[in-house]
Amino acid sequence: MAYSQTSGNQSGYATYTINEGSTIILHGNADHAAAYQWYKDGMKINGAILKDYTVSLAGVYTVVAYNTNSCPSDMSDGTRVVVTPAITKVTTPDTAVDLQITIQSSNVHASPGNNYTYVITANNNSPISGTHVKVSYTVPLNLVYIPQPADKGTVTYDPSTRLLTWSIGQLKENEPTQLIIPVQVLVPGTVQSVVDIKGREPDPIMANNVDQAVQQVYPLIVPNAFTPNGDGKNDTFTIPGLETYYPDTELTIINRWGNTVYQKVNYQNDWTGENLVEGTYFYILRAKNKSGVWDVYKGYITLLRTKLQ
Repeated sequence: MAYSQTSGNQSGYATYTINEGSTIILHGNADHAAAYQWYKDGMKINGAILKDYTVSLAGVYTVVAYNTNSCPSDMSDGTRVVVTPAITKVTTPDTAVDLQITIQSSNVHASPGNNYTYVITANNNSPISGTHVKVSYTVPLNLVYIPQPADKGTVTYDPSTRLLTWSIGQLKENEPTQLIIPVQVLVPGTVQSVVDIKGREPDPIMANNVDQAVQQVYPLIVPNAFTPNGDGKNDTFTIPGLETYYPDTELTIINRWGNTVYQKVNYQNDWTGENLVEGTYFYILRAKNKSGVWDVYKGYITLLRTKLQ
C-alpha cells in the first residue's frame, strides 16, 4: 500500500493520494458499533458493511455506524482518495507485452462444506502475442482444490506446496482466456486468493499482473423463514450450529417500521414470534467466535403461522 496525505485541500476533506494499482484501508472508529455502511461520493457501496474498507478507486468516502438496535449514527466526515496514474515504462513497442490477470469468486457468502468456483481471466493488452505465459495460484489452506482440465493450456497442481500452475503458452492480443477452479471450503475464516501472471517478454505495466479475491466464510447458514403454527415442525427460529461455533450471541429482531420487537443475549434457538403477526422481519445476529471476534449476520426472516391445507 503506497499513499501520502495532501494538506490544505480546499474541500475540507482529509485527502490521501495512492498510486494506481495500490490500495488504502479506511477505518470506522465508532464505539460499540454493531455494523457499518460505507458510501462513495454519497452513493451506498453494496456489501461494504465491515469496520474497515479497502479503497482502490478515487472518490470521497464516508461511513455510517449502526448500534445493536440498528440506529444509525451521523454520516462521518468525508475522506478524499486521489489516484495517481501509474508511470508507464517506455519499452520498444515490438518487444513489450502487457499481460493482465483477474480472479473472481462465484460465492460471496460461503459456509463450510460449500463447493464454489474461482474464475481466473488472463488477457493480453498489447498488439503482439505473449509467449511462455504462466499463471500461478497458491490454493489457501481452508480450501480443497477439485482438479479440472483447462480449455486452453495445461494445469498442474503440487499438493505439497499447494501451488497451481496454469501454463497457457501463447496469448494473442485481446484474447481473454479463462480457467475455472472448483474448490470446497473447509473451515470458517477469511479466504484470500492471490493470482499472478508472467511471460517471456518485458511487461510495461506490472500493476495488473497480480489480482486477489477476498471473502469471508461464515460458519452459520441462517434460515429465511419459520412456521410457528404448533405442528411441531419448524416452530422456532432455529439457526443450526449456533451453539457449536459461538459461545456468546446477541439476537435482535426488528419490524418493518424499525421497531425492535425481540432481543435476546445468548440466544437459544427458542424464539417463536409470540404476539407478532405474520410477515417479514429484519434480524441482526452478533456472535462472538472462539477467537473473541464478533461476527455479524444480517438479513430477513419470514414468520408464517398459517397451516398449509
